[in-house]
Amino acid sequence: MLAARECFSLYIHIPYCISKCPYCDFNSHVVARIPEQAYTESLIQELDHYAVLDDWRSRTVQSIFFGGGTPSTFDPASITKILERAARQWAVPSDCEITLEANPGTVDEAHFAGYRACGVNRISVGVQSFQPRLLKFLGRAHSAEEARKALGVVREAGFDNFSLDLIYANPTQTLTELANDLEAALGFQPPHLSAYNLTIEEGTPFHQEFRKGKIQLLTEEQEITMADLIEQRLRDAGLARYEISNYARSGLHSRHNTNYWRGGDYLGLGAGAHSYKKLPDESMPGQRWSNEKIPARYIARINQNGAAVVDHETIDVNKAAGEFMFLGLRMTEGVSTQNFRDKFGKQPVEFYPQIDIWKEGRLMEEKSGFIRLTNKGFLVANSIFVEFM
Repeated sequence: MLAARECFSLYIHIPYCISKCPYCDFNSHVVARIPEQAYTESLIQELDHYAVLDDWRSRTVQSIFFGGGTPSTFDPASITKILERAARQWAVPSDCEITLEANPGTVDEAHFAGYRACGVNRISVGVQSFQPRLLKFLGRAHSAEEARKALGVVREAGFDNFSLDLIYANPTQTLTELANDLEAALGFQPPHLSAYNLTIEEGTPFHQEFRKGKIQLLTEEQEITMADLIEQRLRDAGLARYEISNYARSGLHSRHNTNYWRGGDYLGLGAGAHSYKKLPDESMPGQRWSNEKIPARYIARINQNGAAVVDHETIDVNKAAGEFMFLGLRMTEGVSTQNFRDKFGKQPVEFYPQIDIWKEGRLMEEKSGFIRLTNKGFLVANSIFVEFM
């Protein structure tokens, strides 16, 4: 009964892109013609399937996120249909955060006025860089000028709440180029900015190039210098860091992503989408499942039985505890020791004695009932997180 009263987040995956970036390992697909109508109808069918189940019925949606892929390839009419059906099936408060991801090459004024009119109130723009040579290296389909134009269109369409993404630590990128990217981004006074260091993911073209020695990553020292510059410059501009890669003005953090990091329930719709739900069973406190990744197969499964689940996992206490730590430590506020004890019956250090070692090394600290990474700890976060996985 408790689950029925708790809010949850709704994720809607639109997997189509106009081109595939060589660093991207997301479930995205380039097709000659996007089957927008068929895919939209499948999303609505899947939404209806879950809305009548006991686990999801009569609950309140606290955030909705259209991710991809490139959701801005879809017409506002399709987004409207999905949002209207969600509001028919669940309680969607007037202040619900509704985000749509966009790539600059797919931004036009009419589309974005349409998104705003149908209820989308937050846009996330994948700029990545304002430097032409870096955009070319990253395989982005847009130009620096298109990125600037897109951000202008977003503002003109009435989106006061928007975010933009930058990628840093690109091979051969200089500190000056990063500083120029930051200045260009801040010129648009974004309420939110995400800065991700380039990572080489298995199965991507970049991974193949890296294995052949054709891509040389920056040194750890160079990455640290860049990370320091980002935090300092964004802090000076009024954007406070609240998660490893995310910065926001007061009250304008991503509520949707924060729900992930705090271990809240979320329902994912669409090809390759993931879902998570807490369970009352103390020995198996959560379950996760994911959908068929190939869009055509996803549509076929939905047409057949309303769902497209291909993988399901029940999470035991040890794994749940590790995920709780890993996700919570991504955030600057850290992990509440009381919340951890309430969930798992022990203090974090009783599960993970190495916490004391990290404290001694000034990679972690404990203050006001929270264990958090220090600035030094954030710089080597991945080596810490692996201990929880």
